[in-house]
Amino acid sequence: MHPNPLNFSANELFLIVGPCAVESETQMRAILGHEHRPTLIRGGIHKMRTNAKSFQGIGDEGLGIIKKLKQESPFDFITEVTDVRQIETLLPVTSVFQVGARNMYNYELLKELSRYDRPVILKRAFSATISEWLGAAEYLSNLGEENIILCERGVRSFDNKLRNLLDLGSVIYLKKNTTFKIIVDPSHSMGLTPYVADAAYAAVAAGADGLIVEVHPDPACALSDGQQALNLPQYDELVKKLRTLAPVFQKELRI
Repeated sequence: MHPNPLNFSANELFLIVGPCAVESETQMRAILGHEHRPTLIRGGIHKMRTNAKSFQGIGDEGLGIIKKLKQESPFDFITEVTDVRQIETLLPVTSVFQVGARNMYNYELLKELSRYDRPVILKRAFSATISEWLGAAEYLSNLGEENIILCERGVRSFDNKLRNLLDLGSVIYLKKNTTFKIIVDPSHSMGLTPYVADAAYAAVAAGADGLIVEVHPDPACALSDGQQALNLPQYDELVKKLRTLAPVFQKELRI
């Protein structure tokens, strides 16, 4: 099995950061060259969007950017796979595959991913019950439970103030009733930058093993989801507070 960068100990809290989508080499260099340089980088090469006319990712150009940057200074890259035909092309640069909320029920994709030697982050679908989420994880069982990471990214509710309803109850339930690692995506849950950090702190208190947070050097110019991304100074503040908060819950922050 390919080494799992998320195969962390119980007392570690890991932080995955990066933009919603890889847009340019300059964008990625700004994050990789930052003072709190993350070693777990997220970024979409292919984007599955509700609106067919929305930005869909830069595809092969993005692959080239990540290949180049990894050769210069190694890091672990986490990216969403939206179609079985993308797996082989993404393999050379991808340490961990991410299955997005829309694809949680795509069992053929999950079965195909279970044939490869990469860990998978499985996001909860918009309206999935915990049982349905765990059922989807069963399709990845060939990877071994230690290589399946569940990601709570919020569910739909009747409210319209936030993008989604962050269900931290699922984190509490899963930590008490399963041995899966579970991470929280406060960016997609809240949908607006001013609320992301506080949601991240709440996730730590609920027992999350890690966080996946959108960070962009210039959110106002982001091609997707800029309204929920932290800029670099806000990312610095998040790291600073997490380093203070994590020990309260017997954790040590890993970035």
